[in-house]
Amino acid sequence: MPRIDRLIKTTTFRLALLYTALFAGSVGVLFIFVFINTNIFAERQVEAAIQTEVQSFQETYQRTGLTGLIQAINRRIDPNVRTDGIYLLTGADQVRVTGNLLSWPNNLTREDTVGDEIWVNFTIVDMQKAGPDTADVRALLFFIQGGYQLLVGRDIRDSREFRTQLLRSLNIGIGFTVALGVLGGFLFSRSIMGRVERITQTCRRIMRGDLSQRIEGSGTEDELARLSESVNEMLDQIERLMRGLREVSDNVAHDLRTPLNRLRARLEVAVSNAVDPKEKAELQEAIEEADGLLSTFSSLLRIARAEASLKRSFDVLSLGPIVENVADLYRPLAEDKDIAFNVDIDFGCNARGDSNLIAQTLANLTDNAVKYTPDGGSVHLHVCRDDNKAVFEISDTGSGIPPELHEKVFERLYRMESSRTSPGSGLGLSLVDAVVKSHGLKLKLSDNAPGLKVTLIFPDVAESGLPA
Repeated sequence: MPRIDRLIKTTTFRLALLYTALFAGSVGVLFIFVFINTNIFAERQVEAAIQTEVQSFQETYQRTGLTGLIQAINRRIDPNVRTDGIYLLTGADQVRVTGNLLSWPNNLTREDTVGDEIWVNFTIVDMQKAGPDTADVRALLFFIQGGYQLLVGRDIRDSREFRTQLLRSLNIGIGFTVALGVLGGFLFSRSIMGRVERITQTCRRIMRGDLSQRIEGSGTEDELARLSESVNEMLDQIERLMRGLREVSDNVAHDLRTPLNRLRARLEVAVSNAVDPKEKAELQEAIEEADGLLSTFSSLLRIARAEASLKRSFDVLSLGPIVENVADLYRPLAEDKDIAFNVDIDFGCNARGDSNLIAQTLANLTDNAVKYTPDGGSVHLHVCRDDNKAVFEISDTGSGIPPELHEKVFERLYRMESSRTSPGSGLGLSLVDAVVKSHGLKLKLSDNAPGLKVTLIFPDVAESGLPA
């Protein structure tokens, strides 16, 4: 059922339904046109036959008078000659003279009048020498000298039955059209969706970090094949760029970090040789600036590596020991500030990712919580399992972050006004954001009233294809 639901929601299936609806509408309009014209043609045929008979009777009456007219009517009602005609000749008092009707119809309704001719419709069940069923009659009434009235008509049940059958056939035809359109939409969508699904699965494996994946060709030269070729070329370019980025990062780390470390070492030598206290203080400040520069440089490299991390190298890891190590690292700092440091860990929670980056992320969040919680406050670390997904939650009673800055704080080098006086480079949450994106985590900031609550939700390990 989920596959059928996905099939129904595809663009190809919806387009097929749209084209089916347009085609069925066109067929419906054509069928209605055919039905109306066929109906008009059948009615005109009946009326033409009636008018021909009336004209024949008129000519007979003019040649032979009333006696000849009666004989002509009697010949028409002879079952050996024809049985589909309706005839009735009455006197001035509507008393039957001859015909296959026993009496003047009571439910006769007039439709239109053309000269001395009046078109009428009625229903009868007492036909003489005719079928025993109820007959729907379309007839022409005209008057003869002496007060005589002649009614000539046809039983139009066959015509109406033909129209009913025609309408039923048209409805069945439209039904078959819609059914074949839907079936064609299913088959067409299934064929297209299979190819699109292969492209989607390949892209998901690439998103997990396996840049060696490529979309397989289908052996055709259609739009999807050309799209696959373009995507493969783009992936080749991305892989080259990622390889170049890693090489640049390694070169920068080697070429710049080493000179910075040498500079710091020489400053330390200068501090040890300095005699003037003022000069020694200035050199010490230079060392601190170099330390800050090295720290910022290291953070930027970690962020770059986190953003370029390859998911194919991720492993299933237990969050419990990682959180426990982070808690052990920051508990002494919390105790120095008289902060209540509570830890609640479910050691059965597993996640998938790079253990070093995950540990650095949890450490950065914990560091911020302890740093910005005032003396006497509290910090709570909680690891649990929710719907087969590991959840890390850390809450504090610090100053918190205004809702309008929840997105801003993840920008590189951004620092809130209240935190500009505290040590730091403004890159801690940027690293967290990079790890969240590269690992497919969900991060949520909320008000702890007072303070801040940060929630990290890890993907289900079972969806990664690795053993839990």
